[in-house]
Amino acid sequence: MKKKNGIIIALCVVVVALIVVLAFVLGRSTSKEATTNAPTIAPTQATQTAAQTAKSDVSSSDIKVVKKYVTVENDDYNMVLVLENTGKADAAVAVVGKIFDGANANVGTERESIFMDPGSQSVVCLDFDTEGIKVKDDDYKISVASATSVKPGLKNITYKKKTVGNIVKVTSKNEGDFDLKGVETHVLFYDNGELVDIESEDMIENDSEIFTKGTKVIQSFDTREQFDKVKVYYSQDQEQPDAEDDD
Repeated sequence: MKKKNGIIIALCVVVVALIVVLAFVLGRSTSKEATTNAPTIAPTQATQTAAQTAKSDVSSSDIKVVKKYVTVENDDYNMVLVLENTGKADAAVAVVGKIFDGANANVGTERESIFMDPGSQSVVCLDFDTEGIKVKDDDYKISVASATSVKPGLKNITYKKKTVGNIVKVTSKNEGDFDLKGVETHVLFYDNGELVDIESEDMIENDSEIFTKGTKVIQSFDTREQFDKVKVYYSQDQEQPDAEDDD
């Protein structure tokens, strides 16, 4: 009887041991399968995503107002902003200007959008019709987004200017490796450090709306104001230039 009980106990011990071993093996197999099927992110993919985010990162703080001018003539109130892109990405810059009367009521709003490459300077001119209105104050707001519809290249433009009497001749050249669209030339006239006039003209090359790489364009600007200094700036916008506009 004792011998039979001993055999039964031994068999029970073997069965328990087999169950423990089987459970251990199954547990390791499940863990390995879960690890194999777990999603992974390739280092190269992560690097590319980070690079794309950095490239498209633009901020309103990248656009600095180098100078603000205000001129008043007859019924025209003009706000002129010289801007600089201090960031590292192409920027689409939108400027909204407002003027206010003595009661601080908004009596005029103008908008302008331009495109700027890193390190470039440009000009925004906001012209308000103030007939019958006495302007007491003005204000502006700048918003910035990534430039997508236009490839800016203001830094690629070089120029030479020559003054003969009241006429300033500007020879511009596109030194870049790509054509430029929507370019406008701005000539600012100064007298004793004060802005007295600004004349602008679309960059038209052989009646074409494209400022082709490697080419030169000669333009003439004149003013009725007395001046002793001029500065030249360029801008790019999304509007189609008008070949007959010789303002």
